[in-house]
Amino acid sequence: MAAPRAPRSIKAATEMLERYAVLEGDIGAVEADRGAQLSAINAASDTVAEPLLKERDELRGKLEKWWAGAAEELTEGKRKSIELGGCVVGTRAGKESLKLLGPEKDVVAVLSALRWAKPLLRTKTTLDRKAVLMSLGGGHGLALAELGLLRGGGQETFYVQRTEQSGTLASR
Repeated sequence: MAAPRAPRSIKAATEMLERYAVLEGDIGAVEADRGAQLSAINAASDTVAEPLLKERDELRGKLEKWWAGAAEELTEGKRKSIELGGCVVGTRAGKESLKLLGPEKDVVAVLSALRWAKPLLRTKTTLDRKAVLMSLGGGHGLALAELGLLRGGGQETFYVQRTEQSGTLASR
């Protein structure tokens, strides 16, 4: 298929836009069909997987109770896991996390007053872009421009999109 030429008249542009609208509709139908097929595949897979997942979880619960009593003997107290029956079974230490006994803001306020605690706190300062944009037109605009803060973007860009026709299924 040859690449289309840019329209040279309103009639040619109208025909091209009508074709564009048809293509958008066709693409939407393909995407809807894809979604329906994926939903059907997922539902079928979930139906097959559900009893397998349930059985696996039941086995895991029973094995966890068994491991609590058998681990010392099987690892001779030297390891946290072993390979047995095609699986590695054992325990591992979880990642430590910080717990607070009160609101974080209260702890931060107390630590802020302690010189030795400064390395334990983070301070993040960022530009308030909306405020800077508003200030560029004000009394500090030149000073801000000298610092390299300028207005950018705001350029018009072309778009084309399919409209919904009243009285069609898509408009409901």
